[in-house]
Amino acid sequence: MKLENASVSWLDSGLPYSNQFDDVYFSRDDEMAESQHVFLEANNLLQRWQTSSDSTQAFTLAEIGFGSGLNFLLVWKLWRNCDQRPQQLNYLGFEKHPLRFSDLERLYRQWPTLRPLSEQLLAMYPDHSAGCHRLCLPENVYLNLYYGDAYEQLRKWHRSANCLVDCWFLDGFSPRQNPELWATRLFELIAEHSHAASTLSTYSVAGSVRNHLTAAGFDVAKRPGHSRKRHMLVATPSVAKKGNSSKPAENRGAPWFHYPKFTPRRRTAIVIGAGLAGCSTAFSLAQRGWQVTVIEQAESPASAASGNRQLALRCRIYRSYSPLSEFFLHCFLFAQRQFKMLRRDQGVRWHASGVIQLVSAMHRRGEFSDSELRDLYPEQVIFAISQIEASERAGVALTESGFYLPSGGWVEPHSLCQGYLSHPNIRLQTSTSINRIEYREKEWVVADDDGDFVSAPVAVVVIANSYAATQFAQAAELPLQGVRGQVTVISACPRSHALKVVVCGERTVFPAQCNAHSISASYAPNDGSTQLREEDDLSNLKVAARSFAQLKFRRSQISDARVSLRGNTSDFIPVVGMLPDAPAMQKKYARLARNAKTQFAATGSYYSGLYINVAHASNGLASCPLSSEYLASLINHEPSPLSKEMMDCLNPARFLINRLKQQR
Repeated sequence: MKLENASVSWLDSGLPYSNQFDDVYFSRDDEMAESQHVFLEANNLLQRWQTSSDSTQAFTLAEIGFGSGLNFLLVWKLWRNCDQRPQQLNYLGFEKHPLRFSDLERLYRQWPTLRPLSEQLLAMYPDHSAGCHRLCLPENVYLNLYYGDAYEQLRKWHRSANCLVDCWFLDGFSPRQNPELWATRLFELIAEHSHAASTLSTYSVAGSVRNHLTAAGFDVAKRPGHSRKRHMLVATPSVAKKGNSSKPAENRGAPWFHYPKFTPRRRTAIVIGAGLAGCSTAFSLAQRGWQVTVIEQAESPASAASGNRQLALRCRIYRSYSPLSEFFLHCFLFAQRQFKMLRRDQGVRWHASGVIQLVSAMHRRGEFSDSELRDLYPEQVIFAISQIEASERAGVALTESGFYLPSGGWVEPHSLCQGYLSHPNIRLQTSTSINRIEYREKEWVVADDDGDFVSAPVAVVVIANSYAATQFAQAAELPLQGVRGQVTVISACPRSHALKVVVCGERTVFPAQCNAHSISASYAPNDGSTQLREEDDLSNLKVAARSFAQLKFRRSQISDARVSLRGNTSDFIPVVGMLPDAPAMQKKYARLARNAKTQFAATGSYYSGLYINVAHASNGLASCPLSSEYLASLINHEPSPLSKEMMDCLNPARFLINRLKQQR
């Protein structure tokens, strides 16, 4: 997941020059005017937005060759100055070699008129890690930065008939220097992700570019270029291709994981559960203009596993690349960006202290070598540190070497949930138990313990009440379980006040908050008791003390304790997506039980408008925000921040399909 940043030298004009591709980033004749002419005006963006027939829809724009982000900044500026426009802008930027933060910061000094926007972009800009980085920006602008080979990133991108690209910018380096970015196979993917009214423009008029675009199914025309460049190209899907499109990406791969088309009548939703998963889901939907009711059975939000005094944000680390290792990496990166924004806007108590994972913690699931981590993760995410360096960063003497996550930290979850729920489009309803969900006249209703409906019908219901989701008939087949964990709170002493970072050994010890440290947590699967146990407190103290050379935790320091059940699954992966209609799926794919390699054309059977977001276990602080953002994108027919492979890993139907394949 590591990548190679752009290598640049600087021209006398103050603009960058690519050493990798031996080419300029911009025309030498007014780069802003060139961008305006070749991309914004050639695609007629302003008029298209102003004459949009449906203001609730989104506009999706993709750029091949994000580079410096100049095109994006100009589009964002035009967007914010447009009085009438669609509700949301989805901007997809594909870039193999992103500029380093320091280079981008230097470049943006050249464009003072864009400073109000460039400063906001820099505040969230990632310059590392392959995959999709979602940046949620003001004015309902969602910037998705796809780092890595453009063809591979676009190939893995999930699209549906409800989410195609309206406009393409082709702004890679010269076809002579960078032929892969102008190849027919990439243009074929671009055509596949376009609709009949999509437009495309590029500065290049090379014969190979025209030929490849035509071969991919575009009608191509020359237009006057910018300044001394005589021509540029514009293109639209050809008439012949419009009625004979290639096989859509959504119909490739395992058909049982393909979600059906779902178009809500209105943007209303109920979220069941007010923990981290429920509150973050409600927030992501509310950001998109949905009216959301969050229903919680307890008297207040964050009352179960999300209700500890302190939770650590850290990345779930893998030894090698997989869709899951990329998923958890981007969960971690998205969460710290979101918490930074919520601290600024809502006063959420997020502490970017950094996290030390000691060797003993990293090796619970097998040996991790320094070289494996260096090969997979950039140092902005994690790097090895000696025992001495670990002690210096911690502020107290530690007993082991470890790995440091500079972007990690800890949050007060009650503050985080309140920050989510403070959105004006969210209504919280507490002390209400839901035991039934029904589909009536193409909308959903929910009923309490007395059988009374507790809300008006809504288009969407999201189940986010952890392992208790199986109480509902639609989710009864899921292998969810509650894993008991007891957190011990101890009073701080003068020496322990020096602890500056979260230390994760066999137990996690947090810096002092209100003169007390949290120690989390015991781990007891198949134990549903919520009674406090003295032996668990003593075990927490004993095991936590092994990480510290001088701190001795004593029974007399215990000031509080708390038990909760963390939701988990048999495969330890969250369950996020549309809920399958289990009886219909079993019938449709019954032949898998006789032959697991049976081929099917029929796509999966799912409950329209019924979704789930559960089983985040001890990784929930990291995985809930991006999972909720993905779910909101799925519901709202937007580009997904997750690849199709990641979506399949999270799909709630995976257990049912696996049981059939295993002839169970």
